[in-house]
Amino acid sequence: MMASQTVNAFVSLRLPRELVDALVAVQGEHAERVEPQQPDHMHITLGFLHDADAGTLAEAAATLSSGRWTAPVLRLTGEVRHGSWQLQKDPAYRYDDRVVQKQEQVRLGIERTPELTTLYTQITEHLGIAEDSFWPHVTLGLARQDFPVTDATAMNLPSVAKPAPSVELQQEITVSEFRVLVATSLT
Repeated sequence: MMASQTVNAFVSLRLPRELVDALVAVQGEHAERVEPQQPDHMHITLGFLHDADAGTLAEAAATLSSGRWTAPVLRLTGEVRHGSWQLQKDPAYRYDDRVVQKQEQVRLGIERTPELTTLYTQITEHLGIAEDSFWPHVTLGLARQDFPVTDATAMNLPSVAKPAPSVELQQEITVSEFRVLVATSLT
């Protein structure tokens, strides 16, 4: 990367394979409404590094590589939310709490355990990217069409509870494509 170039990157938790497989089954049940997130890209975002330069990426990589954290057990809460950081940039977009709108993300809540809170806090505070409104979730996919929120909240969600295998630094290539820059196994 040239000194003046920047990229959007994020710190994330890799989902255990069993949870990914269970979520793929949910995606299949709702394929007419939700364009699925690619299984290899399913993750829990811990924090964003917007317009990160080479120094910022090196700092994030060093933080992840040197950390020793307990792997949080990942379990869905049953809470479903929707929205879009991308659509929020459009002045015509209006969030509606009753309707999942076309191109909004369908997000499934993840239980906030002490291990997840510790991991999140230590990484994001060190990097200066902590968010007051952090809500751990996994994105199921993008809405293909408008549909009632009640249809999303009525989804039969898996009860898989497994530890996260790794914490990663990923570069955003597009809205739905990412590249892993650093991965650190969790114990």
